[in-house]
Amino acid sequence: MHNLLLIAKHEYLQVVARRGFILTTLAVPVGLAFVIALGILIATTGQSGLPIGYVDQAGILDVTHQAPNASLEVRAFPDRVAAQSALESQQIQAFFVFPPDYLQTLATDLYYRGKAPGRDVWSKFDDFVRANLVASYPLDVQTRLLDGPDVTVHDLAGNRTFSESSLVNVVLPFAAAFFFFVATMLAASYTLGVVANEKENRTMEIMLTSVSPGQMIAGKTVGLLAATLTQLAVYVIAAVVAIKIASPYVVQLQNVEVPWTFLGIAALFFFPAYALVAAIMVAIGSAVGDLQQGQQVAGFVNLAFILPVMLSAVLIQAPAGPLAVFLTLFPTSSFLTVTLRWGFGTIPVWQMVAGWVLLVATTLFMFWAAARIFRAGMLRYGQPLSLKTAFASARRK
Repeated sequence: MHNLLLIAKHEYLQVVARRGFILTTLAVPVGLAFVIALGILIATTGQSGLPIGYVDQAGILDVTHQAPNASLEVRAFPDRVAAQSALESQQIQAFFVFPPDYLQTLATDLYYRGKAPGRDVWSKFDDFVRANLVASYPLDVQTRLLDGPDVTVHDLAGNRTFSESSLVNVVLPFAAAFFFFVATMLAASYTLGVVANEKENRTMEIMLTSVSPGQMIAGKTVGLLAATLTQLAVYVIAAVVAIKIASPYVVQLQNVEVPWTFLGIAALFFFPAYALVAAIMVAIGSAVGDLQQGQQVAGFVNLAFILPVMLSAVLIQAPAGPLAVFLTLFPTSSFLTVTLRWGFGTIPVWQMVAGWVLLVATTLFMFWAAARIFRAGMLRYGQPLSLKTAFASARRK
């Protein structure tokens, strides 16, 4: 265990000190900062902080009746002349006129000079009007009416469920797919490069005198996984800060709830899937003659892990179809398929359990086989292992 931790520490420090790792880690927070700044700039440019006026000829509005968390100042005027005078003197940014027959026709007139109020201002004034229209009802009824309906749509053909709160469940799977893609590429390139280079310069021969192949592989995997989790922590912190900053300007972000169930399931599939990538790359790096050959083989292997992203259009159309079920059960594609299907609908429990068991079993087998191929490949400098020799090495005691 001590040797394993030493190898993990060494690999972790080697990875986090690389320029590519630092740039990749900082790219997401910098990108989020740019997007947030641009969004806030667009949202606030041209907005006026002046109140909204109204002329209530229907006798239905009262300034004291405000919607919960109302942030818009409204002013009442006795007639249109007084309201227009306030508009021209820039005391208000616009005013509405509610005619006497408003409750029958729901027709109103808006007056402004220069630029109309933004959608956010208009929406807040609508909330003010709704709060007045339901003011005669009990408080709990008012709250229920102002909140509006919470509609859940069930697609029986596709076994999917959608609601307003499911937006984050649609966005998160793609975010998880992006992170897994980056993490997979990092693990593949670094693990393959380290193993192939250490095989070529024969430093592995010296290391194997002190540690076993299993400790070597496990240590490298743990160190690389710790580096990936460090990167993930930076991404999560950046996302939380971004949501906190942007929520006052983006209404959809104000009621975001963390889908803990999805995050837990994603974690259950992520760790063995990541370890499977590392084990496969160790086996490839041990079997090939040089790094270039390993990169060519690794390119095809990576396709097996990112295949669900390439077939995402099919998964969206048929999230419970035969292809989706197959990709859920297939070890290399199970993580991304489960995360994507989670955003598009529901997944039967038996499929998730079976997919996870197959993934873990495949990962354990691959670690066992990689250790044996690793031992055999270290003795063949500059000479690749044939498939027959690799399989024989995996079976040999």
